[in-house]
Amino acid sequence: MPGASRLFRRFSLALLGARSLAPVLREFGRGLLSIFTLHRFANPDLGRSGHDPTALREHLAFLRRNRYRLVGLKEVLRLLEDGNGRWSAPTVAFTVDDGYAGFAQLAAPIFAEFDCPVTLFVTTGFLDGQLWFWWDRVSHLFEHTRRCTLSLSLNGEEWAYHWSTPGEQAWARQDALARLEWVAGPEREAVIDSLSQQLDVELPGSPPPAYAPISWDDVRRTAKLGATFGPHTVTHPILSLATDEACEWEIRESYRRLREETDACVPIFCYPNGERRAFGRREIETVRRAGLEGALTTVPDYARSYGQRFTIPRFPYPDDRAHLVHTVAGLVRLKRMLRPRGLPKASDVTPLIAGVRSVCVG
Repeated sequence: MPGASRLFRRFSLALLGARSLAPVLREFGRGLLSIFTLHRFANPDLGRSGHDPTALREHLAFLRRNRYRLVGLKEVLRLLEDGNGRWSAPTVAFTVDDGYAGFAQLAAPIFAEFDCPVTLFVTTGFLDGQLWFWWDRVSHLFEHTRRCTLSLSLNGEEWAYHWSTPGEQAWARQDALARLEWVAGPEREAVIDSLSQQLDVELPGSPPPAYAPISWDDVRRTAKLGATFGPHTVTHPILSLATDEACEWEIRESYRRLREETDACVPIFCYPNGERRAFGRREIETVRRAGLEGALTTVPDYARSYGQRFTIPRFPYPDDRAHLVHTVAGLVRLKRMLRPRGLPKASDVTPLIAGVRSVCVG
């Protein structure tokens, strides 16, 4: 056990330090399908953090240079139907959630530059101007307040916050966001109203540019660059917290509205939040009844078989290349093999180290 762990650590260090490892790492990833999920893109002009467009360009260049197969979501379904592992090249797909304006301005041209398919999952009510996301409204309150104290009451419990530095305020904001994430919509709206009063900040009726959605015109424009689009509900609720009627409406209406605006719609749904407790049998059956052919989660794993087409896993997109390669080359799978209950013998990992050495030396 200790020997296998040491060998894996040595292998990981070699991966991080040697660019010449790309060919052998590509071989390790044969038969694997990695799907990444991205969200907002960094825009310094608007003071917004997020994924770095320059890093995205470098990652796509790396994947193209090393002959990774880049596919869209319809191809993902076909590959899963054919059976995982029957294709030779390691395969990668990209998705972007929510529908922020930065996708059209910053990301879509980069994906087009590398002829890389990408699917944006849009919250249709956001694009229609009916809302701006609750987490953005809370962030806006913290960003514009001059107050330095806050009391948050939820489910009979109360949390008091006080800050005197930007770092302390950032911690308070993140803690409040985490506590509000799994609160049902009406109760959360009441809490946000309370936060607005306590922080003495009035929320605008529509999102300011830093939080703005992509427009339907930009949806159609980026479709000409090769982007596709999928439904992500109307208002972005956690569906497992919604009533049967609300769950049905959120899925069906978002799919209908998206098809009304663009022909570049894919019949694949994306669960808001997407972790295991955010969806279940009811949500899966509702997606199926709505005529969709698959659905994506945020459960981190490789996509493996057609049987999971309504619970397709995705990895969070890493902003550094080392972690990107760690995923697409299959090292996530290897790391799981080395967990205490399933550790292979050191001799089982030795051939991987030998391959690394041969590439580095040769």
